[in-house]
Amino acid sequence: MREKVILACTECKNRNYTTTKNKKTMTGKLELMKYCRTDRKHTLHKETK
Repeated sequence: MREKVILACTECKNRNYTTTKNKKTMTGKLELMKYCRTDRKHTLHKETK
């Protein structure tokens, strides 16, 4: 069962990306290094509700 999640930038707090994750194998929150257009650099993006 895959669930849709929204990724938000930790620096500017913008919700930039959407992706899916498997709830059975990944029980914690998803954290990825993604490009933020407002900061114009790669920043840490965390899963939000």
